[in-house]
Amino acid sequence: MLMHPRTIAGLLSVLSRTILSFQAWADPMVLFSVNDLGGGVFQYNLTVDNQAGSEPLSGLLVLNGGSVFGLDASSVIGAPQAVNGNASVNWGFIAPFLPLPNFPGNILSYFTIDPAGDIPVNASLGGFFFQSTENPANLSINDFAVIGIGASTAGEIPLGNAQLVPEPSSVFLSAFGIAASACLVGLRRLLRRRAARR
Repeated sequence: MLMHPRTIAGLLSVLSRTILSFQAWADPMVLFSVNDLGGGVFQYNLTVDNQAGSEPLSGLLVLNGGSVFGLDASSVIGAPQAVNGNASVNWGFIAPFLPLPNFPGNILSYFTIDPAGDIPVNASLGGFFFQSTENPANLSINDFAVIGIGASTAGEIPLGNAQLVPEPSSVFLSAFGIAASACLVGLRRLLRRRAARR
């Protein structure tokens, strides 16, 4: 036996909590994934995660939509449709129209005017997307800054920078690395004990 069963159980518990509950962070946030569409075009897929938020959200602002992502009225942009299975509850958007940093015309604005489309506290909503020639590998700090709009107060709620969702394969590899490290530690301890007995 390489490791004590309680040690293995503890490591597996920590590992499962880390992997399975990585979204259980305290603040609301925006998660994104990217699809390479070829020809230098990337589709950014966003999910607003309002875990532990202070109020439902009825809007999302991508602050650098024009200046960083090159979005304008001709861009391919999409918003959630038929929210909660209701065909009449949709989100809309206003594309950036003037790509100047720190200027309101630089913002990609998503919104819903129907309270049934709000993102409740402790819930999430996907279906936000846009296509851009900006390679995600070139994004730097604050390029993907986002703000939520509170449904109750209409106030701005800073959400920080959108967070890239790791691919399932990288999560699996991280878990495998942690498990392998734990096994090596157990093997070293076993070998030390055997060497001490001799």
